[in-house]
Amino acid sequence: MNKKFLYLETYGCQMNEYDSDRIRNSVDLEITQDPQKADVVIINTCAIREKADQKAFSSLGRFKHLKAKNPNLIVGIAGCVAQLYGEKLLKKIPHLDLVLGPRAIPSLPKLLTQIEKEKMRNVETSLDLEEIFEVEPYHENGKVSAFVSVQQGCNKTCSYCIVPFVRGKEINRPLNDILTETKNLLTKGVREVTLIGQTVNSWKANGYKFGDLLRKVAEIKELLRIRFTTSYPRDVTKKMIYAMREAPKVCHHIHLPVQSGSNRILAMMKRTYTKESYLDIIKALRESIPDIAITTDLIVGFPGETEQDFNETLELIKEVEFDTSFSFKFSPRPGTPAAESNKLVPEIISNKRLAMLQNIQKEITIRKNQKKVGTVEEVLVEGESRNDPSWQSGRNTHNQIVNSPGPLSLKGKIVNVRISEGLQNSLRGELLQ
Repeated sequence: MNKKFLYLETYGCQMNEYDSDRIRNSVDLEITQDPQKADVVIINTCAIREKADQKAFSSLGRFKHLKAKNPNLIVGIAGCVAQLYGEKLLKKIPHLDLVLGPRAIPSLPKLLTQIEKEKMRNVETSLDLEEIFEVEPYHENGKVSAFVSVQQGCNKTCSYCIVPFVRGKEINRPLNDILTETKNLLTKGVREVTLIGQTVNSWKANGYKFGDLLRKVAEIKELLRIRFTTSYPRDVTKKMIYAMREAPKVCHHIHLPVQSGSNRILAMMKRTYTKESYLDIIKALRESIPDIAITTDLIVGFPGETEQDFNETLELIKEVEFDTSFSFKFSPRPGTPAAESNKLVPEIISNKRLAMLQNIQKEITIRKNQKKVGTVEEVLVEGESRNDPSWQSGRNTHNQIVNSPGPLSLKGKIVNVRISEGLQNSLRGELLQ
């Protein structure tokens, strides 16, 4: 019997990357990087911003001619865009065969069989499916780092966010399942895991909280490092901070989205914390873990944002001095309260604010990176550098990319690198023997 092939494209966050690996593992298909060779094409999508929607539709459009040449080709869309629009996509895109929500991945083999045998188009976007963690992700042997999902969905009600609509209510994965998947990954060469969830630090199961989870994963002997993302400010607890400080394997980095420095805007966003309480969390983190790296997400141009609101965000950035930030213009998402606002900030103003914010952050990031010159960083080697195969590349505890000349035989090991150069997006240095 001839082997069949899957071509898969992924857009979006770590959750989407993890889901794509689960898609690969759920079907008995060879992976191909050539869509011309594929029997099944799936685009795994993100709906967090409008531009991500457009990317997905544009990508799907590219496969129209392949379907015309090969009517047996199965073309599918998965992920958050699939969940958001559901059956409407079949009407909008005639060459589309499959619409698959994030919680329906375990159903994929059955759905593909129905499409192939019965020539029927299929939609599965139920948020009531319970077997969401049933399929473990595919992992490439020898890859040093891997994601481990500890949670699906979100119970927060941020007024701009579509995640609860497309991923459903929060479901926390049992502790033993997380530990088992992590141990399985170690047999494939993994030495670092990143625990992922929509609000990862709200995880709780069977009486355990997130701080307990960090300690339990840290007990796994062969594992060298633990990261986690994305955290929600109000769910940062003393127990979590102490676990980060006391478990040596837990990296000294936290991604803690603030979104705005204006209490007025934070209230309109329904973020459930104030600028002052956020700063208290930053203070507690830095007092307990002085070298901690803190990164964040920011939205500019939220409906009703005034110049004063925006200036308060700039003041917060200067006060906290984030190691880096991911900043975006507000993007209205269908069905969210913020999308209904009639107080939209003009595009020209949002563009100007975004550029100003990013310039300030760039200066802070470069200054902080340059301060590392002369220090010795512990780096987990992940592979060769993108720009020079004779150099090795890895990350330090602060989640910064560090490049240095050195042999690839060190892949999967922690090495010492003396930093000689601090750039905007990475550090460079010399390997110490």
